[in-house]
Parts: sequence; C-alpha cells; structure tokens
Amino acid sequence: MRLERPMSEEQRAELRRVERAAASLSPLERDVLVLSAGHRMRTGEIAAKLGISEARAQRLLARALRKFDRALEPPGRPWWRFW
Repeated sequence: MRLERPMSEEQRAELRRVERAAASLSPLERDVLVLSAGHRMRTGEIAAKLGISEARAQRLLARALRKFDRALEPPGRPWWRFW
C-alpha cells in the first residue's frame, strides 16, 4: 500500500500552472505530447497510433512543446521595455 503525502501549497500552485499550460493545447497536440513525453513513444509510433502521418506528428509535437513552454513562462515585461 502506498501512502501519499499531502501536497504543499507550492506543489499545488505548480500543478495549477502545468494544468493551465496543458489547457492551452488542442486535444490533438495534448495527445501527441502525452504520448511522446509520458509514454516515451517515437513520432512514428505516435503517428501510427493516432492515424496521422509521421511528418504531421512531428509538427504537432514541435507546436505542442512550443505552446506548452510559452504557457509556462511567467508573465513579465516585454523584452523591449527597459524602463
């Protein structure tokens, strides 16, 4: 039997941040990202599982990673503002 410790407030905040980032993806982008990162599948395997071309799986994965990464960035000042 595995006992789980309660999550700290920091952990809950991080989980909410990741959930918001995942929500910014389309369902297909989310599926591709989960299969790649979560299940360690290669793009050829992902393409076969989802019934899409390998090139499309690669594009979807690249887009999902880019969108997920941007959604995780904290809001800040635009880089062009120095004052």
